[in-house]
Amino acid sequence: MATYTKEKDVETTLEDDSEARQAMQEVFSNTARWPEGFGGFSADVVVNIDGEEQRGNVTVKNPKEIETTIEDEKAKSFLNENLASIAMHRGPRSFEESDGKYKLVFGDDGSHPLGRKLVMGGDGMSSFYRIKDGRIQQINRQTPRFSFSINIEESRKNQDGKFLTRKYSVFYFNPENKGLKDVESYTDEYTRVGEADLPEMRRIINCEEGAVSVSTMTLSNHKLL
Repeated sequence: MATYTKEKDVETTLEDDSEARQAMQEVFSNTARWPEGFGGFSADVVVNIDGEEQRGNVTVKNPKEIETTIEDEKAKSFLNENLASIAMHRGPRSFEESDGKYKLVFGDDGSHPLGRKLVMGGDGMSSFYRIKDGRIQQINRQTPRFSFSINIEESRKNQDGKFLTRKYSVFYFNPENKGLKDVESYTDEYTRVGEADLPEMRRIINCEEGAVSVSTMTLSNHKLL
């Protein structure tokens, strides 16, 4: 699985567009997140990578504080990476702490099937989204090692009427020749515990260098910390 580190914010000449900012703020408010003061959770976990199964427990406090009893390095790395990603995207934060701190401007008229292009200036990754029906439908970013496009295929609403992404695909491209280097297909399931939607299952089907790999993590017996 390819990973990336967020680049430092950079100066931008883009002028902020109030209409684009309002649209992005609506998208942000429509997205399910863990409640303020969320302290984390623990759960039993099973990691299966191409048929090799590892069982244990995991404790997630935040994206940087994850502990597991699984010792196998490959399974542990897969588990930590994906739970960190989920904790980062689901964790409580304000609009001003996330996309709202950048310059936001529309990039087209919205005739694209996945919605209107919304450019995020100053994030250091040439990021732009496509938004439609109050949801992000596509995310595009560039790093020195690769660029990628995340395409949302299926979402569902939780009991609060907020969206949880259920299925999405990620296309990775070589920055030099723009050739496709890797494809990942994600399926996520969540379970409600208290006021939080916690990860119950993640499956990733990965195709890279002519080989297909399937990895899953399945969590049960969740307990809030």
